[in-house]
Amino acid sequence: MRKGDLPLPEDLRLWRRLALTQALLGPEIFSMAILVIFFVEYAGFSFSVFSTFTATLFILNWMLEVPAGAFADKFGRKKCLVAGNTVYVGAIVLLVFAQSYLSLAFVALMYAVGSCLASGTFQATMYEAFSARQATSQFHSVMAETTGLGLWGAALAATVGGWLAAYSLALPLLVDAVALALLTLYLLLRMPPASTQAPSGRVKPSLSIRKMLTSAWRITLASPTLCVLFAGLAITFACVRASFNAYQPLMLDAGIPVQYFGVAFCVLVLLGGGVAKIFSKLPKPWLDRGYPELAVIAVFILGLLPVALLGMSPIFLLLSVAAHQFVRGVFPSYYSYRINREIPVGTPARTTVLSIANLIRALVTAIAVFGIGGIADDLDLVTAYKWINSLAIAALIALVIFPRSPGKNVDTPHPSDN
Repeated sequence: MRKGDLPLPEDLRLWRRLALTQALLGPEIFSMAILVIFFVEYAGFSFSVFSTFTATLFILNWMLEVPAGAFADKFGRKKCLVAGNTVYVGAIVLLVFAQSYLSLAFVALMYAVGSCLASGTFQATMYEAFSARQATSQFHSVMAETTGLGLWGAALAATVGGWLAAYSLALPLLVDAVALALLTLYLLLRMPPASTQAPSGRVKPSLSIRKMLTSAWRITLASPTLCVLFAGLAITFACVRASFNAYQPLMLDAGIPVQYFGVAFCVLVLLGGGVAKIFSKLPKPWLDRGYPELAVIAVFILGLLPVALLGMSPIFLLLSVAAHQFVRGVFPSYYSYRINREIPVGTPARTTVLSIANLIRALVTAIAVFGIGGIADDLDLVTAYKWINSLAIAALIALVIFPRSPGKNVDTPHPSDN
């Protein structure tokens, strides 16, 4: 928390503990550093097949995201979170045994269903709990803290995953499945249900799924700021995610042994965690003015320039990956805070609106992931890496220039904001 923030009451401290635990035990933390190598070396698929698999996954997310968000708002976010995580655990286990394109397609469908059911549910419920206590600025602090802790946990897990991969490339995935199963059980037992009351004290209106979808799209399209934030989130995530697919093959080409992948990711992800910790102290007016967006653009440029001007080398590759980890330390909590602030207080369709953001993110990421695989096949992976990062920088600059108006909630004073 920042200096001047009030101490969190007990119910919000519970949410903080839940968020920190979820950050530490998130999906694929142990297999992050070796996932591409698992596909190519263990499962026997090519890099282009992996890119197609990932792109298909994001296309399925694009198709299912918003209906799943409306389903969660209608029938219960906690139920959907637990169900989604359970399906996701099954997908991780089945991936280990996937032998054909058909089985890979089924795994992609399971991944998409699981992630869509779970995405946005925890964040939406947690934000409403903080908003009811007039503690939205503290929500950002907690989200930034969880981002940092999640990255530090991922750094440690990547090191362990790299060590496990030296014995079997399947081991990190199986450990991921166990970790996510334990997290799901913890959330089932400890996570409070979503509030059924609006901040005014009245019971929230119960909308049909059709009306939930209509309300969410109306809220989104009525706010130019929300549209720009959704696009910024999508482009930033897509660039980092598509680039991630190239890290491991490029590291192999540079002659870095697989068992050291975990150590390399550990050091670089620790950087992102440190940035997130510092970012949690950033003054709230800086967030509302969009300064982190400028920082993200600057860091992307700094990460790309050495590679573009001097060529790919182990040092320049690691510097570029470090730049992306810096961005990872900034953008999740920033966009979570800004987007939730733009959504009208008390709307029953909050998860559905967040699902629209995830829908756009999934579509842009699918294009980026498929694109980097296609360019790598036609030209080479280094060129694909440069193009994806260059296009992301150009698009983010265009969004910063794009005029936007402040949303209603940004100017709404909260005691904890002052």
